[in-house]
Amino acid sequence: MAGFTSIISKNTSLRKNTFRLKNVYGHEGNYSTTNIAYNNFSIEYFTNKKFENDKTCQEDNDFIIGIEGVILNLNTLRTRTNKIKIFDVIKTLYLNHSIDFVKELRGDFSGFIYSKKEDKWEIFTNPIGSKRVFYYHNDDLLIFASELRDLSYILHENSIDVSLNIEATYLLLTYGYMIEDITLINGVKRLTPGTILRFENDIVSTTEYFNLKNIQATSDSHDQIIEKMDVLFSNAIRLEFEKDKEYGYKHIATLSGGLDSRMTVLMAHKLGYIDQLNFTFSQSNYLDELISKKIASDYNHEFLFQSLDNGNYLKDIDKTTYYNDGLITYSGSAHLMKSIENMNFNEYGLFHTGMIGDAVIGSFLSQPTNVKPSVESGAYSTILLHRISPFISEILLNYENEELFKFYGRAFSGALNGNLYLDIFSQTVSPFLELEFLSYCYSIPAKYKYKQKIYLEWIAAKHPEFANYAWEKTGISPLKTNSYKKYLDIAYYKRMSLKFFDKLSGKINSGMNPFDYWMAENADLRNTIHNYFKDNIGSISKNSELLDDVNHLFNNGTTSEKLQVLTLLAAIKLHGIHLS
Repeated sequence: MAGFTSIISKNTSLRKNTFRLKNVYGHEGNYSTTNIAYNNFSIEYFTNKKFENDKTCQEDNDFIIGIEGVILNLNTLRTRTNKIKIFDVIKTLYLNHSIDFVKELRGDFSGFIYSKKEDKWEIFTNPIGSKRVFYYHNDDLLIFASELRDLSYILHENSIDVSLNIEATYLLLTYGYMIEDITLINGVKRLTPGTILRFENDIVSTTEYFNLKNIQATSDSHDQIIEKMDVLFSNAIRLEFEKDKEYGYKHIATLSGGLDSRMTVLMAHKLGYIDQLNFTFSQSNYLDELISKKIASDYNHEFLFQSLDNGNYLKDIDKTTYYNDGLITYSGSAHLMKSIENMNFNEYGLFHTGMIGDAVIGSFLSQPTNVKPSVESGAYSTILLHRISPFISEILLNYENEELFKFYGRAFSGALNGNLYLDIFSQTVSPFLELEFLSYCYSIPAKYKYKQKIYLEWIAAKHPEFANYAWEKTGISPLKTNSYKKYLDIAYYKRMSLKFFDKLSGKINSGMNPFDYWMAENADLRNTIHNYFKDNIGSISKNSELLDDVNHLFNNGTTSEKLQVLTLLAAIKLHGIHLS
């Protein structure tokens, strides 16, 4: 929803006035817009006004500077530069350090700087790519945008070809998300995490300023690792929650039956941020609801629960695809979107989560040592994987281990899906993704992180009271007897599987998202999904091989795989993509 759209070209016949109404699907909020136009370029900026002192789209005689999102360490940078306004802070940092200043920023952000004297553009996103930037370059033309749908709209308006990228299509049907700079539109790329895009003298180049692959393994001892993790995590919590206080907002944080959101919520409480609204969504009476409700009650937090019963939220196919641009399976964010669409965010600040905490501390490891990634690494469906195995195999050569590949694929390109919708109301953060904590955890040897061993040992050593509540994964305290060493209580898992097994449908009927059970039991959902497929499958009829593959996956796959198919069809419709 929020961000920049810019067209840069000496071709004056191009349509550069591309601003469109943004508050679609009935969302009305406190938004602001900025337009800057010259003969050879135009910039349009749209954002919610929350954390407005952290954002800018402004110019002076020397520069045009745009920042979208939230800069968690802005006060530190204000002190360092002796400036108050974000424009002046960024300009001073740029004059002192050139574009390298981006390394100093922390938070959920993207931005650009245009030097008028040098006629040079530098566009960037944060180290995890949570604020996306897409771009198209052809001859002297550069288009960059925060949303792919805005970029595809501009291409159509200027009669530039918008055709389907077949490799990306099969990525969506297998992995469920894109990899590296790939998008569904030929010629359109995504700026990869931790990367700067430079446009000068009609030449486009990219420079990487951060990549996890450059982090060396720590030589710290086991006890030192736990101590440092605790310090860095505490710092990350303070950085997030102090930003709420800076603006006078209340705290809101997701809470489930897992460990990650629990660590965020309870560590924040322990550090004095006790006035919280904890928010949970799942199937009714599942452990995610029961455990989180108990935690919130014991700590005197406000509690809000949204039931996902029956899976009706999965019917909002076009709406959900609109917000993630059809680049990620829509079901991965549809539940969050449905859960918060009627909430009033006016009094609340950052949306605090425990996003991918388990991955940061070990769950991406399949072995207690680093191993090379396989084609199957991170794929949600393998039925059509053979179609792009050679293509993926070539990409895998860029990754020294499976953990690195999964971070830049499943985590940064896939798991952050729900954040895109939240941009309408606020900004999303996770202390596990704060750069110092993320980097240090990546440096921890695999033997400590495998099966999240160091994670549970950290809780045992520093915050054993956080383990007074069951872990959704095992149904018992993560520290009960030696379960944190066993990782999974098999007996419990079998009991829970039997308890929630529906004999009529033959499906597991509980969990956060029991897709197959909902599909079997909810006729209206089933009809919606099948009708959407029937109504839109014609869009790929020109490619007989793809048509056969999509029909096979939809007719023979799980509900989750059917939803991958629907995402593709919805994306083709959203962007007006044609098949070559």
